[in-house]
Amino acid sequence: MQLHRFLLTILPSPALSAEVDRLKALVHEHVGSFSGRNTAPHITLFFADLPLECEGDICEGIARGVVGHKGFMLRYNGITHFPDKRTIYIDLVEKEVIAPVRSSIVSEVRNYPQLSEAIRETDHPHLTIAAGLKPAQFEKASEVLMPHELRSEEQVTEVVLLRRELRPGARYEHVRTFPLE
Repeated sequence: MQLHRFLLTILPSPALSAEVDRLKALVHEHVGSFSGRNTAPHITLFFADLPLECEGDICEGIARGVVGHKGFMLRYNGITHFPDKRTIYIDLVEKEVIAPVRSSIVSEVRNYPQLSEAIRETDHPHLTIAAGLKPAQFEKASEVLMPHELRSEEQVTEVVLLRRELRPGARYEHVRTFPLE
């Protein structure tokens, strides 16, 4: 049975996405390939590896989970990394504004027994530039990225479900957009 990765995201503005793509290309020039290199910029709320037949239930759960949640302001400030030095990302100033929306959606999606165990929610929302870096790649990427300042403020008005087959080279495709109130 072919599994698909379902990825619930917040997508940054086109301008911020273009800047993240530019930074990814800059890192790629200096360190070579890395995880997420060809993935569209996004903030992960949750992911789940499930058969395609589950898509309808996932969408229903998300649609119920966004009810009652208003759009919110999200501020980005600075480029940093996780302690393990494998992922470099753009930090969010108010991560806690995402939590109520994510928790509500995850709770609704987990109401479906066949989905419950597969849901992997993100407890540290961030906008990844480069992931899966080896130590030498991290050092070089840090040199290239750390002089950059990155600040942005955006209104979040929707969450977006993406999907890709779980096979090498598969790319995410848009499934559905869920507006916030």
